[in-house]
Order: sequence, then C-alpha cells, then structure tokens
Amino acid sequence: EIRRYRRLVEGYKYKKPKWPRKRRCLCAPLYEPAWWNDGGQRQYNNNCYNYATNYRSDTFAQPGRASGGQYSSLTCASVRPAAELDELIRYTKKRISCPKNGHLVALVVAPNWDFHWYRMGSNRKWTHKPGGTPVTHLDNSGNAISDPRTADRGPYTQFCGFMIVMHGHIKIN
Repeated sequence: EIRRYRRLVEGYKYKKPKWPRKRRCLCAPLYEPAWWNDGGQRQYNNNCYNYATNYRSDTFAQPGRASGGQYSSLTCASVRPAAELDELIRYTKKRISCPKNGHLVALVVAPNWDFHWYRMGSNRKWTHKPGGTPVTHLDNSGNAISDPRTADRGPYTQFCGFMIVMHGHIKIN
C-alpha cells in the first residue's frame, strides 16, 4: 500500500522490464556487408575463411596453408586440425555463448567436395561469405541464421563444430 501511494504521490511511472535481455558479444566483429561486398578485389579474393576469421588476405585463404599444414581431404577430421594450426581454438561447450576474448566461428563440410565457415557477430546472429560471392546473413532457404547447426546449409551436411578466433593471434594465407 505504501509503495502504491508513493507512486501516485511522486508521479512515479512503472517501467516494464525488458526481459530476457541478450548481451552483445563485445569482441565479435560487426556485420558490415558493404565493407566485404565491394564488387572488386576485397569481395572476389577473400572467401568464407577470410570472412569468418575477419582477416583480409586477398589470397582466398585455406586452413593450414599459412602454417604449412594445409588439410589433405575435405572432411572435418582434416580441415579442423588445419585451422587449429592457424591458431583457431576448438570450442567445446554445448551451449553457444560469447567467448570472453575473440569470436566464434563454425565449420561445416560437404564431404569430399568443399568446406564452409560461418561467424557469429556482435548481435549474436550468424553470417557467412560463400567463396567470392557477397556476405550474407541468410541461409540457403533465405532465412536469417540463428544457429548454423540448424540452418539450411545446402550440401554442407556435416557440422564439424565451433572454434574461437583470437584477434591478432591467427595466421592465415
């Protein structure tokens, strides 16, 4: 009763709490498709691995190439260790959360054909850059990507796991 009276007397307005409130991933890269989608050298010479690691090399980077241990087959068992040689760190938690340092990426494979990388942005949404094509936040069905494990990935049927990119520590080429 006292609280109710105080609100009326003091002109207090009750504000409905915003719940649940998701925290931003402070270390994750911003989603800036215009920066990558320049229709020129930046777009055409950088692929999903460049985009996921947020590192422009203009070399169509490949996991393990910079460290001398490039993958030998297009399987999770070959591509993931090659990325670890580039200093990406395996993420072993079952629940997706923002790492304290660095940002999350996800590796998927179309067996014996190709691999592909996604990255989680500061807004906790996932984006990717298929080869030399533009960066997008949409999956193969045109839906926003909330989780790469459940997104329509087309032929990339094997989910290999999440990894952490530590800014300034990776070496890709």
